[in-house]
Amino acid sequence: MVHVQALVSSTQKTLGEWSQKIRAAIQTKEEKRLSYQTKKNELLPQFIEASKKGVSSRELEQITGINHTTIARWIREGKKQKEKENVAK
Repeated sequence: MVHVQALVSSTQKTLGEWSQKIRAAIQTKEEKRLSYQTKKNELLPQFIEASKKGVSSRELEQITGINHTTIARWIREGKKQKEKENVAK
């Protein structure tokens, strides 16, 4: 009986530790997502303007350190969103 109680106690402790780690991972992921979204929202208008003026996504990558494919995707998404907004008006 003592062994069973020790096992249950150990299991509960492990489950508690795992739960804490999972909550911490979720919080970290959410913070990274918000940071990513904030960065995107702040830089997208500048990326679109630079793109219109002939600055390539590779040049923007050299300036910002953000991968050029990510920049190109953001610009595409931003242009599509702007088109949707213009159609809705």
